[in-house]
Amino acid sequence: MQLFQKDFLKDDWGRVQNFTNAFLNDMYRIVSLDVDYSGDKKTETYLKSGLYQKALSMQLSLGYWGEQRHRSLSSKLALAILQLRWAALTFAMGFRTHPSGSTSAKEAEAHRAEAVRSFYGIISWILSLRNFVVDEITTLATRVINRTRGPPDYESSRARIHELNTPALALIFVSQSRLLFKYVFRFIRMLGEEAQQHGFKDPVWRELTTLLSKSPAALHQFEQFFADVEKTVRQIYDNERVSDAERRDVEREMLISGCIPPRLWPAVEVLFTITLDVVLKEFNVADLFFHDISWLGLSDDPESDRWREKHRLDIIRKIELPMHARIRRCTRCCSVMEDIAPPRGAAGWLINMWRSCICGNWWMGIKGEDETSNGKRQAAIA
Repeated sequence: MQLFQKDFLKDDWGRVQNFTNAFLNDMYRIVSLDVDYSGDKKTETYLKSGLYQKALSMQLSLGYWGEQRHRSLSSKLALAILQLRWAALTFAMGFRTHPSGSTSAKEAEAHRAEAVRSFYGIISWILSLRNFVVDEITTLATRVINRTRGPPDYESSRARIHELNTPALALIFVSQSRLLFKYVFRFIRMLGEEAQQHGFKDPVWRELTTLLSKSPAALHQFEQFFADVEKTVRQIYDNERVSDAERRDVEREMLISGCIPPRLWPAVEVLFTITLDVVLKEFNVADLFFHDISWLGLSDDPESDRWREKHRLDIIRKIELPMHARIRRCTRCCSVMEDIAPPRGAAGWLINMWRSCICGNWWMGIKGEDETSNGKRQAAIA
């Protein structure tokens, strides 16, 4: 597909974008994939369907141009949703593991603590993604309003979103990502309450409390932020008497393009001019601004580019890997994970989860890496 884009579309960005959007639109339509989760649909139904993963995986790969170029907006949105889906599956699987055989209450508690420890990296990633969304939307709102000197108009704002190449706005308007955010927040909030009950005696729960306390805002404040956006979107659908078919078209357009369609633009105006002002009063804006989001892989700023050049992130456990670590690399999205022996005990959920990449593709074993003068990694296949 990328060869087709290069050879026949001549890397013309406008033609490539139009072709990609048309291809993805037909793909979602042909497989009859309902991407509208703005109603009261269950998260478990979404997580159990492998079609969503496959469709997002295709969307992810169409916007990937190699390590030397930035992903497209559509590809970034797919990457973020796939990782949120992965986090939701991780929590669902991880909390179902129980120690084998008859165990004492003390052993069961130790097993629980071990499971929580294995979630540290994923929880940290989710909190960073949350901060990224608020920070990017604040930046976008400031630049759009300053440019228009009034209520943000649709055309200039859409162009600005493409210029910044940030999926933050789409992440809170696309119903799939909102659904997944709410799901993982519920688990994190539950763990936070459990950590408070344990106090500071147990190092595992103490470290979790510290991790959650470093955030620029409490979890419930961001949940309220999402709830306000969802309420505004539902009001627009209800006031305009949008049919189910029309709502699916709107959701599909947002998911594919990463931009908000004109029909929902009034909700963006409310977000930029009212909701955001209320939210920022409760956030520690300074901490939010200086929070490190370079490791998320969703920004195009120089700091994020430097992080990607010098660091490697285990896409499964969301931890930074040493450069000498033995790794596996995904043959589709090029994400990596550490090639280690299958874990046992409470972290055994990883065995079922790491057989394939978050995008659903297979791993390629890497037995050694050498850095060339231009910084490109040359890998030898094991």
